[in-house]
Amino acid sequence: MEFYEAKRVSPSTPPHERTVLLETLDWLRQLIIDGCETLSDEQARTSLVASKTTPLGIVRHLVAVEHYWFRYVLCDGEMSDDWRDGGDGDPEWDVAGLGVHPVLDTYRATISEVNSLIGNVDLDAMAINTRHGEYVSLRWILVHMIEETARHSGHMDILVEQLHSKE
Repeated sequence: MEFYEAKRVSPSTPPHERTVLLETLDWLRQLIIDGCETLSDEQARTSLVASKTTPLGIVRHLVAVEHYWFRYVLCDGEMSDDWRDGGDGDPEWDVAGLGVHPVLDTYRATISEVNSLIGNVDLDAMAINTRHGEYVSLRWILVHMIEETARHSGHMDILVEQLHSKE
């Protein structure tokens, strides 16, 4: 089996902090997409662990958390339908009947929307996280989303490897 890996390009000049944060998040997002794209719909819905974690569930979860942090918290916009309850019910992990391409199309659209939303927002811009009643900056949100996406990218790597080993 051939493993996937998103290409990482090093800038020729020292990048600014914003560039490092955004390019790192975009690289991790691409790892998620690349891993899920190697799977059939059935494989992507398969749970190999005791939790509800599946490759499609990971993608749907990342859509929900990007909506939460960038659209809802930072921009005071609408919440994702998948996470209106604040994540407590975990509806994003329900992937019955879903397919790889439609879910990835939603993730790509979310990434595009988020990148557009934050395009001109200063890293020091503050917003209230209503779930915890604390203020957070765009910088903090980006670092948190890098952590969240990196963690789930590792989960995706393991699930994809396990699913392909069963072929």
